[in-house]
Amino acid sequence: MIRIKKSEISRKGLHLFSSIIPMSYFFIFRDRQLMFIILFSLSIIALTIEYFRNIKKGIFNKIFIDFLSPVLRQAELNGNFTGATWMMLSFALTVLLFDLQIAVSALLFLSIGDAVAALVGKQYPIGKIWNKSVFASFISVITCIFVVSSIHLQLQPIIIIVGAISAMIIELVPLKINDNFSIPLFSGFTMQLCVEIL
Repeated sequence: MIRIKKSEISRKGLHLFSSIIPMSYFFIFRDRQLMFIILFSLSIIALTIEYFRNIKKGIFNKIFIDFLSPVLRQAELNGNFTGATWMMLSFALTVLLFDLQIAVSALLFLSIGDAVAALVGKQYPIGKIWNKSVFASFISVITCIFVVSSIHLQLQPIIIIVGAISAMIIELVPLKINDNFSIPLFSGFTMQLCVEIL
C-alpha cells in the first residue's frame, strides 16, 4: 500500500471542503444571481492574488509561498494559476451557465469526485491509463452518484449517472487545461444535453 503525502491529503481535504459552496447554493441561497455575484467576486479576488504574486512578486509572493507551499504543486510554486483560482473561475461559470440542479451536481462532481479519484488513485493505482487509476475513477463515479442522489435533486437518475461518468472521463483524460476548470463545465454541459434529449 502506497503512503499518501500529507500535502496531498491537505490539498484534497480543501477540495472536499469546497463542497460547502454547492451545498450552500442548494440548501441556503437558491438564488442564481446572488450565487454568481459571490463566486464572481471570489474569482476577482483570486485573480488579483495571482496578479500580485506573479507580476508584482516581491514580499507578497514570498508570504504567499511561505504560507501555502505545503498544499501547492511545483507548477503553482513556479507561477502557474493555483487549483483554487481555476476552481473559483469554474464555479462562477458553472452557476452562470446552468440551472441550479445541474450546477450543484457539476460542482459536487469536482469537489468530491476529483478528491476521491486522487486519493484512491494514490493509494490503489490499479488499472493505470494516462498515469491515472481507472479503479480510482470507478470509485469516484460511484461516490459522486451516491452523494448527488442523496441530496434529492430533481434530476432523473440517468442524468446524474451520465454526469458523474462524464466528470471522471474528463478527469482521466490528460488535457492541458486544469481539471478544476474542465470537470464542472464538461459534466454540466453533458447533463444539460441529456436534459434536452430526454
